[in-house]
Amino acid sequence: MHNLSEEYKTLVSIAERTGGQPGSFGAEDVIYVVVHGNRILASHALPGVRIEAAETGDGIDARITVQAGTKVSRPVHLCFGHLAASGRQVIRSRIFLEEESSAEFQAHCIFPNAIEFLHAMEGEIHLGPGSAFSYREVHVHGPDGRIDVRPVSRVRIDEKAVYRGDFTLVEGRVGNLAIDIDVEAHGRRSRVEVTSKIYGKFDDFCQVRDIVRLTGAESTALIKARVVLKDRSQGKFLGLVDGAAPGARGHVDCTEVVQGEAKAVASPVVQASHPEAEVTHEAAIGRIADEKIQGLMAKGLSADAAIDFVVSGLLR
Repeated sequence: MHNLSEEYKTLVSIAERTGGQPGSFGAEDVIYVVVHGNRILASHALPGVRIEAAETGDGIDARITVQAGTKVSRPVHLCFGHLAASGRQVIRSRIFLEEESSAEFQAHCIFPNAIEFLHAMEGEIHLGPGSAFSYREVHVHGPDGRIDVRPVSRVRIDEKAVYRGDFTLVEGRVGNLAIDIDVEAHGRRSRVEVTSKIYGKFDDFCQVRDIVRLTGAESTALIKARVVLKDRSQGKFLGLVDGAAPGARGHVDCTEVVQGEAKAVASPVVQASHPEAEVTHEAAIGRIADEKIQGLMAKGLSADAAIDFVVSGLLR
């Protein structure tokens, strides 16, 4: 068993090493929440941001509100994780950015020892008129095991609001991943960018489902996926943009790279439900060029290390 101070220190140190800013957790001028399993280890808010969080049997329920006109100057850090080999954690969250507010959230999901584990995130996000919200979710898993990861997000965007979502899972085993993101750009001139970066290995299964409905006039969307699969891993990508309003413009961009016996399926779907909408797509599935791998091996890298080096550039 780990005590609370050990859990906090371990989770925070990994979060800071994998994209977090050193010293952010515990700083007086930074908003943060740290959760181990279903225990809230730390929570700190600042004026203009309200955090309401409660522990549940298998995780937490949280509501975070950025009040009207508030501009959060430093990233908000959310650290969710567990240090055990087995268990479950369900994070239920509601995030609301009021009119003309802005914030950047960085979620660190950390499971370094997980072998049989369920990590689910059920999120609702509402962006008020003129608000801007960036949400970056980074996962860190251990080299063994098959953790089940179930991130689900439902996003609604009002007039002239901007949503940017970025999901990254490149360190450790993916396990069994199913991303489900559904965005409605309801407001006029609202903007959406959704990016996924995933590295599947061994017999991992990676499924990405990104849906954006452009129902606001002159709204725009970009769905971008970069998925690398090796060994016997499998990946499925569905990216759909529906242009359903006058002047709506969207694009789906998917690249999947396969090595070994990996299998990939890419399904970029574009539809125009309004005659004045424009939606485009591009998709590619291919392999890393043999000459790249051989060139790196000639410099002393093993085949696996050479592939990882090339992949790090693709997923940067």
